[in-house]
Amino acid sequence: MKIFLAGPWWDTGSWTEYIAAGFGRLGHDVRTFIYSRDLNHPLGLCSRLRRKLLGPDRFQIERVFANARQDNLDFIHGVEEFAPDLVLVVKGETLLPETLHAVKRRSGVPLLQWCGDDPFWFPNIVGAFGIYDHFFIADASYIPDIEKHGSPSASFLAHAVDETVYHDGIPPAAEETDVIFVGDSRHQMGHLPENWHRVEMLEAVARAGFNLAIYGRGWESLPDSYAVRKFVRGPELLPATQVAAAYRASAIVLNVHHPQMVHGCNMRTFEAAACGAFQLVDDRASLAELFDPTDDIVAYRSSEELVELIRHHLDHPAERAAIAARGRATVLARHTYAQRLAELLQRATGSAS
Repeated sequence: MKIFLAGPWWDTGSWTEYIAAGFGRLGHDVRTFIYSRDLNHPLGLCSRLRRKLLGPDRFQIERVFANARQDNLDFIHGVEEFAPDLVLVVKGETLLPETLHAVKRRSGVPLLQWCGDDPFWFPNIVGAFGIYDHFFIADASYIPDIEKHGSPSASFLAHAVDETVYHDGIPPAAEETDVIFVGDSRHQMGHLPENWHRVEMLEAVARAGFNLAIYGRGWESLPDSYAVRKFVRGPELLPATQVAAAYRASAIVLNVHHPQMVHGCNMRTFEAAACGAFQLVDDRASLAELFDPTDDIVAYRSSEELVELIRHHLDHPAERAAIAARGRATVLARHTYAQRLAELLQRATGSAS
């Protein structure tokens, strides 16, 4: 099957690339279109001069709109040139509903969406609910509202892992820690609602006196009174291979979901498990559907319970290792991208081949 895949450029991960590789393992011919890539290139001399002439606000607004215009045109032309059997959009917040409608009408092939975020943050996604033939969402709590806004078919499709990137063959990092968290603070992200849940969880761990390591953005902007600030090892997120190595060097990987994941599990849930790392994850409704909690993953429901579980599992390394091994086995058996995408194709087209 020829599949045209459109997805975002991220500085914190390679979701689009993981999906493309998963389709490739299933034997499909994939053409990948990554939108917003140009916005993340360093500015050249001409662009820096233009920013100085226009002022930073006008320059950035014009740049964003120009990039979105070009992305929409490139998406249309890319589909026309490739002539796929199916189009899958991953998130697609910059693609106009009019663009998607034109592609669907001209190509005559199934148009699918797989969204990992709260879709109601993005007007273009909301406006296209009724255009996609099937809307897959990584958090089932949004399905009733998606259907209420016009989607003909919306269903839950969990995140997954690229087991060639996150695996237990990666040597552990040199620096060992009791607890590690890799992720942004997310308390003040500008374009997202302000939320301090993640900060509060990590602050409780920091004040409990554990050997903690944090990699991510935003933590350095916390007030000086926050104990968690001194455990920040890097103001940027680590590349995937370094994340895997850091996970493998830590006794416990901490997973604290962003509040937009109401029922669903984030990518970290699967990636940490695939590394063979022991993970403590804040409980989500879908966790029991995807894993066997207490047997292959351990969940907490409050900061007090989190601190107690850290103490317990630091004192019981054999128990910790056994749970981690079972978690890795579960992920490899059920949650790779090839498995998830075969499910997507089966549900959307009636065939995974």
